[in-house]
Amino acid sequence: MRGYVKYGLFLLVIILSILWLGGFLSKKLSTQEVKKEVKVVQGLELGVVERLKQAESSYAGFVVADRRAEVSTRLMGKVVSVNVKEGECVSAGRMLVRVDATDVQAQVQAVEKQKEQAEQAYRSALAQYEAVKKTYDRYSKLLKDGAITQQEFDQVKAQFESAQAQLRQAKAGIESLEYQKSGVASQLSYANLTAPFSGCVVSKMVDVGDLAVPGQPLIVLESAPYKVEVHLPERLVERIKVSETLKVLVGNTTLEGRVEELSKAIDPATRTFKVKLSVPSNALRSGMLVNVLVPEDRNTLLVPKSSVVKRFDFAGVWVVKEDNTLELRFVRLGEEVGDKVEVLSGLKEGERIVIEGTEKACEGCKVGG
Repeated sequence: MRGYVKYGLFLLVIILSILWLGGFLSKKLSTQEVKKEVKVVQGLELGVVERLKQAESSYAGFVVADRRAEVSTRLMGKVVSVNVKEGECVSAGRMLVRVDATDVQAQVQAVEKQKEQAEQAYRSALAQYEAVKKTYDRYSKLLKDGAITQQEFDQVKAQFESAQAQLRQAKAGIESLEYQKSGVASQLSYANLTAPFSGCVVSKMVDVGDLAVPGQPLIVLESAPYKVEVHLPERLVERIKVSETLKVLVGNTTLEGRVEELSKAIDPATRTFKVKLSVPSNALRSGMLVNVLVPEDRNTLLVPKSSVVKRFDFAGVWVVKEDNTLELRFVRLGEEVGDKVEVLSGLKEGERIVIEGTEKACEGCKVGG
Protein backbone atom coordinates (compact mmCIF):
# COMPACT_ATOMS: atom_id res chain seq x y z
CA MET A 1 0.00 0.00 0.00
CA ARG A 2 2.78 2.34 0.86
CA GLY A 3 4.36 1.67 -2.58
CA TYR A 4 1.19 2.77 -4.39
CA VAL A 5 1.18 6.06 -2.49
CA LYS A 6 4.77 6.78 -3.45
CA TYR A 7 4.03 5.91 -7.07
CA GLY A 8 0.98 8.24 -7.12
CA LEU A 9 2.93 11.12 -5.60
CA PHE A 10 5.67 10.64 -8.16
CA LEU A 11 3.15 10.80 -11.02
CA LEU A 12 1.54 13.90 -9.52
CA VAL A 13 4.92 15.73 -9.35
CA ILE A 14 5.68 14.82 -12.97
CA ILE A 15 2.27 16.03 -14.17
CA LEU A 16 2.57 19.31 -12.27
CA SER A 17 6.08 19.90 -13.70
CA ILE A 18 4.84 19.33 -17.22
CA LEU A 19 1.93 21.72 -16.74
CA TRP A 20 4.21 24.37 -15.23
CA LEU A 21 6.77 24.09 -17.99
CA GLY A 22 4.02 24.29 -20.59
CA GLY A 23 2.76 27.51 -19.11
CA PHE A 24 -0.63 26.11 -18.16
CA LEU A 25 -0.30 27.24 -14.55
CA SER A 26 0.71 30.92 -15.37
CA LYS A 27 -1.59 33.80 -16.33
CA LYS A 28 -1.93 34.24 -20.12
CA LEU A 29 -2.05 37.66 -21.85
CA SER A 30 -4.21 38.23 -24.88
CA THR A 31 -2.55 39.25 -28.16
CA GLN A 32 -4.24 42.62 -27.96
CA GLU A 33 -2.37 43.46 -24.83
CA VAL A 34 1.14 43.04 -26.49
CA LYS A 35 2.03 46.21 -28.36
CA LYS A 36 5.31 46.97 -30.12
CA GLU A 37 6.93 50.17 -28.89
CA VAL A 38 7.77 52.57 -31.79
CA LYS A 39 10.85 54.79 -31.42
CA VAL A 40 10.30 58.49 -32.05
CA VAL A 41 13.14 60.40 -33.70
CA GLN A 42 13.49 64.11 -33.08
CA GLY A 43 15.54 66.78 -34.87
CA LEU A 44 15.02 65.65 -38.47
CA GLU A 45 14.68 68.22 -41.26
CA LEU A 46 12.24 67.13 -43.92
CA GLY A 47 11.84 68.09 -47.55
CA VAL A 48 10.07 66.88 -50.66
CA VAL A 49 11.21 65.30 -53.91
CA GLU A 50 11.24 68.00 -56.60
CA ARG A 51 10.80 67.74 -60.35
CA LEU A 52 13.19 69.83 -62.44
CA LYS A 53 12.18 70.84 -65.97
CA GLN A 54 15.25 72.95 -66.85
CA ALA A 55 18.72 73.21 -65.36
CA GLU A 56 22.14 74.66 -66.11
CA SER A 57 24.69 71.94 -66.76
CA SER A 58 28.31 72.77 -65.96
CA TYR A 59 31.14 71.97 -68.39
CA ALA A 60 34.82 72.51 -67.64
CA GLY A 61 36.75 74.84 -69.94
CA PHE A 62 39.99 76.80 -69.91
CA VAL A 63 41.20 80.27 -70.84
CA VAL A 64 43.20 80.78 -74.04
CA ALA A 65 44.80 83.88 -75.53
CA ASP A 66 43.36 85.54 -78.62
CA ARG A 67 46.85 85.56 -80.19
CA ARG A 68 49.64 83.17 -79.31
CA ALA A 69 53.05 82.71 -80.94
CA GLU A 70 55.75 80.16 -80.20
CA VAL A 71 58.86 82.01 -81.37
CA SER A 72 61.54 79.68 -82.76
CA THR A 73 64.47 79.82 -85.16
CA ARG A 74 65.50 78.02 -88.32
CA LEU A 75 69.14 78.11 -87.25
CA MET A 76 71.07 75.73 -85.09
CA GLY A 77 73.40 77.79 -82.99
CA LYS A 78 74.39 79.02 -79.58
CA VAL A 79 72.08 81.54 -77.88
CA VAL A 80 74.15 84.66 -77.25
CA SER A 81 71.49 86.86 -75.62
CA VAL A 82 67.97 86.67 -74.15
CA ASN A 83 66.47 90.13 -73.76
CA VAL A 84 63.15 89.38 -72.01
CA LYS A 85 61.85 87.77 -68.83
CA GLU A 86 58.73 85.73 -68.16
CA GLY A 87 55.75 87.99 -67.50
CA GLU A 88 57.32 90.94 -69.32
CA CYS A 89 55.14 92.69 -71.88
CA VAL A 90 56.79 93.82 -75.11
CA SER A 91 55.85 95.77 -78.20
CA ALA A 92 55.90 94.43 -81.75
CA GLY A 93 59.43 94.26 -83.18
CA ARG A 94 61.16 94.11 -79.78
CA MET A 95 64.33 91.97 -79.82
CA LEU A 96 63.69 88.76 -77.88
CA VAL A 97 66.56 86.31 -78.53
CA ARG A 98 69.82 86.51 -80.50
CA VAL A 99 71.41 83.36 -81.92
CA ASP A 100 75.04 83.06 -83.02
CA ALA A 101 75.01 83.20 -86.85
CA THR A 102 78.75 82.91 -87.53
CA ASP A 103 78.29 79.83 -89.72
CA VAL A 104 75.58 81.52 -91.80
CA GLN A 105 77.69 84.66 -92.26
CA ALA A 106 80.58 82.48 -93.44
CA GLN A 107 78.25 80.85 -95.98
CA VAL A 108 77.15 84.28 -97.21
CA GLN A 109 80.77 85.37 -97.67
CA ALA A 110 81.56 82.13 -99.53
CA VAL A 111 78.65 82.72 -101.90
CA GLU A 112 79.80 86.30 -102.47
CA LYS A 113 83.26 85.03 -103.47
CA GLN A 114 81.68 82.55 -105.86
CA LYS A 115 79.59 85.32 -107.32
CA GLU A 116 82.67 87.45 -107.92
CA GLN A 117 84.27 84.55 -109.81
CA ALA A 118 81.08 84.05 -111.79
CA GLU A 119 81.02 87.73 -112.73
CA GLN A 120 84.61 87.49 -113.98
CA ALA A 121 83.68 84.43 -116.01
CA TYR A 122 80.73 86.37 -117.41
CA ARG A 123 82.92 89.30 -118.46
CA SER A 124 85.32 86.89 -120.14
CA ALA A 125 82.47 85.15 -121.95
CA LEU A 126 81.05 88.51 -122.99
CA ALA A 127 84.37 89.61 -124.48
CA GLN A 128 84.67 86.32 -126.35
CA TYR A 129 81.11 86.65 -127.57
CA GLU A 130 81.60 90.20 -128.87
CA ALA A 131 84.79 89.21 -130.73
CA VAL A 132 83.15 86.17 -132.33
CA LYS A 133 80.06 88.20 -133.18
CA LYS A 134 82.10 90.69 -135.20
CA THR A 135 83.63 87.83 -137.16
CA TYR A 136 80.19 86.29 -137.63
CA ASP A 137 78.74 89.58 -138.93
CA ARG A 138 81.69 90.00 -141.36
CA TYR A 139 81.38 86.45 -142.67
CA SER A 140 77.65 86.93 -143.11
CA LYS A 141 78.31 89.80 -145.56
CA LEU A 142 81.02 87.83 -147.33
CA LEU A 143 78.65 84.90 -147.75
CA LYS A 144 76.09 87.16 -149.40
CA ASP A 145 78.75 88.53 -151.76
CA GLY A 146 79.93 84.98 -152.53
CA ALA A 147 83.42 85.72 -151.27
CA ILE A 148 83.47 82.64 -148.98
CA THR A 149 82.05 79.18 -149.11
CA GLN A 150 79.15 77.93 -147.03
CA GLN A 151 81.49 75.61 -145.12
CA GLU A 152 83.70 78.49 -144.03
CA PHE A 153 80.64 80.41 -142.87
CA ASP A 154 79.25 77.42 -140.97
CA GLN A 155 82.47 77.12 -139.00
CA VAL A 156 82.28 80.77 -137.90
CA LYS A 157 78.56 80.38 -137.15
CA ALA A 158 79.28 77.44 -134.86
CA GLN A 159 81.89 79.46 -133.00
CA PHE A 160 79.38 82.30 -132.62
CA GLU A 161 76.62 80.02 -131.25
CA SER A 162 79.09 78.45 -128.81
CA ALA A 163 80.18 81.87 -127.52
CA GLN A 164 76.53 82.86 -127.22
CA ALA A 165 75.73 79.73 -125.16
CA GLN A 166 78.74 80.32 -122.89
CA LEU A 167 77.57 83.87 -122.29
CA ARG A 168 74.08 82.68 -121.33
CA GLN A 169 75.58 80.03 -119.06
CA ALA A 170 77.79 82.60 -117.31
CA LYS A 171 74.82 84.90 -116.79
CA ALA A 172 72.72 82.05 -115.42
CA GLY A 173 75.55 81.19 -113.02
CA ILE A 174 75.48 84.72 -111.62
CA GLU A 175 71.67 84.59 -111.19
CA SER A 176 71.89 81.21 -109.47
CA LEU A 177 74.45 82.51 -106.99
CA GLU A 178 72.31 85.58 -106.34
CA TYR A 179 69.37 83.32 -105.42
CA GLN A 180 71.66 81.20 -103.30
CA LYS A 181 72.99 84.24 -101.49
CA SER A 182 69.48 85.53 -100.91
CA GLY A 183 68.43 82.17 -99.43
CA VAL A 184 71.45 81.95 -97.15
CA ALA A 185 71.17 85.60 -96.13
CA SER A 186 67.51 85.12 -95.22
CA GLN A 187 68.67 82.71 -92.53
CA LEU A 188 70.29 85.67 -90.79
CA SER A 189 66.83 87.06 -90.01
CA TYR A 190 66.27 84.01 -87.80
CA ALA A 191 69.37 84.87 -85.78
CA ASN A 192 67.66 87.97 -84.39
CA LEU A 193 64.24 86.91 -83.12
CA THR A 194 61.78 89.75 -82.59
CA ALA A 195 58.23 89.94 -81.24
CA PRO A 196 55.71 89.38 -84.07
CA PHE A 197 53.07 91.40 -82.20
CA SER A 198 52.64 93.32 -78.96
CA GLY A 199 52.02 90.96 -76.05
CA CYS A 200 53.39 89.40 -72.89
CA VAL A 201 55.97 86.64 -72.47
CA VAL A 202 54.23 83.70 -70.81
CA SER A 203 57.07 81.23 -71.15
CA LYS A 204 60.83 81.51 -71.64
CA MET A 205 62.40 78.17 -72.50
CA VAL A 206 65.96 79.26 -73.28
CA ASP A 207 68.92 80.86 -71.53
CA VAL A 208 72.21 82.31 -72.72
CA GLY A 209 74.56 79.51 -73.75
CA ASP A 210 71.81 77.06 -74.71
CA LEU A 211 71.79 75.48 -78.15
CA ALA A 212 68.92 76.68 -80.30
CA VAL A 213 67.41 73.91 -82.41
CA PRO A 214 65.37 74.63 -85.56
CA GLY A 215 61.64 74.53 -84.85
CA GLN A 216 62.03 74.29 -81.08
CA PRO A 217 60.05 77.07 -79.28
CA LEU A 218 62.26 79.51 -77.40
CA ILE A 219 59.76 82.15 -76.31
CA VAL A 220 55.96 81.92 -76.04
CA LEU A 221 54.17 85.22 -76.55
CA GLU A 222 50.48 85.91 -75.95
CA SER A 223 48.27 88.94 -76.25
CA ALA A 224 44.85 89.86 -74.89
CA PRO A 225 41.91 89.65 -75.11
CA TYR A 226 41.49 86.20 -73.60
CA LYS A 227 38.80 83.72 -74.53
CA VAL A 228 37.24 80.67 -72.92
CA GLU A 229 37.49 77.40 -74.81
CA VAL A 230 35.13 74.57 -73.87
CA HIS A 231 34.23 71.21 -75.42
CA LEU A 232 30.48 70.46 -75.27
CA PRO A 233 28.72 67.11 -75.91
CA GLU A 234 27.39 66.52 -79.39
CA ARG A 235 23.75 66.59 -78.24
CA LEU A 236 24.16 70.39 -77.92
CA VAL A 237 25.59 70.97 -81.40
CA GLU A 238 22.27 72.32 -82.71
CA ARG A 239 21.46 74.05 -79.44
CA ILE A 240 24.45 76.41 -79.22
CA LYS A 241 24.45 79.39 -81.61
CA VAL A 242 27.01 82.07 -82.45
CA SER A 243 26.43 85.32 -80.48
CA GLU A 244 24.58 83.40 -77.76
CA THR A 245 25.37 84.41 -74.16
CA LEU A 246 26.34 81.80 -71.57
CA LYS A 247 27.36 82.08 -67.92
CA VAL A 248 31.03 81.48 -67.11
CA LEU A 249 32.14 80.67 -63.56
CA VAL A 250 35.64 81.87 -62.68
CA GLY A 251 36.21 80.83 -59.10
CA ASN A 252 33.33 82.37 -57.14
CA THR A 253 32.65 85.00 -59.81
CA THR A 254 29.99 84.63 -62.48
CA LEU A 255 30.73 86.34 -65.81
CA GLU A 256 28.91 86.47 -69.13
CA GLY A 257 30.54 84.95 -72.20
CA ARG A 258 29.50 85.48 -75.80
CA VAL A 259 29.90 82.62 -78.28
CA GLU A 260 32.31 83.80 -81.00
CA GLU A 261 33.55 80.58 -82.56
CA LEU A 262 31.64 77.34 -83.00
CA SER A 263 32.98 74.17 -84.56
CA LYS A 264 30.41 71.89 -86.15
CA ALA A 265 32.91 69.04 -86.36
CA ILE A 266 32.48 66.30 -83.74
CA ASP A 267 35.57 64.74 -82.22
CA PRO A 268 35.07 60.99 -82.84
CA ALA A 269 37.03 60.08 -79.70
CA THR A 270 35.28 62.32 -77.15
CA ARG A 271 32.00 62.95 -79.05
CA THR A 272 32.33 66.69 -78.33
CA PHE A 273 32.66 69.90 -80.34
CA LYS A 274 34.71 73.03 -79.58
CA VAL A 275 33.23 76.39 -78.62
CA LYS A 276 35.08 79.67 -77.92
CA LEU A 277 33.55 82.49 -75.91
CA SER A 278 34.70 86.07 -75.46
CA VAL A 279 34.59 87.12 -71.80
CA PRO A 280 35.11 90.84 -71.02
CA SER A 281 37.25 90.58 -67.89
CA ASN A 282 40.75 91.62 -66.89
CA ALA A 283 40.92 88.82 -64.33
CA LEU A 284 41.40 86.08 -66.91
CA ARG A 285 44.80 84.48 -67.44
CA SER A 286 45.88 81.91 -69.97
CA GLY A 287 45.39 78.36 -68.74
CA MET A 288 42.84 79.18 -66.01
CA LEU A 289 40.18 76.54 -65.39
CA VAL A 290 36.59 77.78 -65.65
CA ASN A 291 33.10 76.31 -65.85
CA VAL A 292 30.59 77.15 -68.56
CA LEU A 293 26.89 76.82 -67.66
CA VAL A 294 24.58 75.69 -70.45
CA PRO A 295 20.77 75.69 -69.90
CA GLU A 296 19.27 72.31 -70.82
CA ASP A 297 15.69 71.00 -70.83
CA ARG A 298 15.22 68.24 -68.24
CA ASN A 299 12.37 66.22 -66.76
CA THR A 300 13.96 64.66 -63.75
CA LEU A 301 13.56 64.30 -59.99
CA LEU A 302 16.00 66.02 -57.64
CA VAL A 303 16.92 65.54 -53.99
CA PRO A 304 19.53 67.38 -51.91
CA LYS A 305 22.93 65.71 -51.74
CA SER A 306 22.65 65.77 -47.93
CA SER A 307 19.64 63.41 -48.10
CA VAL A 308 21.56 60.60 -49.80
CA VAL A 309 22.78 57.77 -47.57
CA LYS A 310 25.69 55.72 -48.91
CA ARG A 311 25.93 52.07 -47.90
CA PHE A 312 28.65 50.14 -49.65
CA ASP A 313 27.85 50.41 -53.39
CA PHE A 314 24.23 51.39 -52.81
CA ALA A 315 22.59 54.78 -52.29
CA GLY A 316 19.40 55.31 -50.36
CA VAL A 317 17.05 58.03 -49.14
CA TRP A 318 14.99 58.03 -45.94
CA VAL A 319 11.33 58.36 -47.02
CA VAL A 320 8.59 59.50 -44.62
CA LYS A 321 5.54 57.30 -45.25
CA GLU A 322 1.92 58.37 -44.79
CA ASP A 323 1.84 57.02 -41.21
CA ASN A 324 4.83 59.31 -40.42
CA THR A 325 7.29 56.39 -40.12
CA LEU A 326 10.64 56.11 -41.85
CA GLU A 327 11.63 53.77 -44.62
CA LEU A 328 15.09 53.55 -46.21
CA ARG A 329 14.53 53.32 -49.95
CA PHE A 330 17.37 52.48 -52.29
CA VAL A 331 17.58 54.75 -55.35
CA ARG A 332 19.53 55.05 -58.60
CA LEU A 333 21.29 58.40 -58.94
CA GLY A 334 22.21 60.44 -62.02
CA GLU A 335 24.09 63.68 -62.54
CA GLU A 336 24.70 66.32 -59.89
CA VAL A 337 22.94 69.67 -60.36
CA GLY A 338 24.46 72.23 -58.00
CA ASP A 339 23.83 71.10 -54.42
CA LYS A 340 21.30 68.50 -55.58
CA VAL A 341 21.48 65.18 -57.36
CA GLU A 342 19.30 63.59 -60.00
CA VAL A 343 17.22 60.51 -59.02
CA LEU A 344 16.57 58.14 -61.89
CA SER A 345 14.46 55.60 -60.02
CA GLY A 346 13.18 54.75 -56.53
CA LEU A 347 11.28 57.95 -55.67
CA LYS A 348 8.17 59.82 -56.75
CA GLU A 349 7.56 63.52 -57.06
CA GLY A 350 6.24 65.11 -53.88
CA GLU A 351 7.31 62.34 -51.49
CA ARG A 352 8.59 63.54 -48.13
CA ILE A 353 12.21 62.72 -47.37
CA VAL A 354 14.79 63.41 -44.67
CA ILE A 355 17.27 66.02 -45.91
CA GLU A 356 19.17 66.71 -42.66
CA GLY A 357 19.91 64.43 -39.72
CA THR A 358 19.94 61.19 -41.72
CA GLU A 359 22.35 59.69 -39.17
CA LYS A 360 19.49 59.72 -36.59
CA ALA A 361 16.96 57.97 -38.83
CA CYS A 362 16.10 54.28 -38.40
CA GLU A 363 13.84 51.80 -40.14
CA GLY A 364 10.25 51.97 -38.92
CA CYS A 365 10.95 54.87 -36.53
CA LYS A 366 8.43 57.65 -36.23
CA VAL A 367 9.23 61.25 -37.03
CA GLY A 368 8.81 63.52 -34.04
CA GLY A 369 7.59 67.07 -34.09
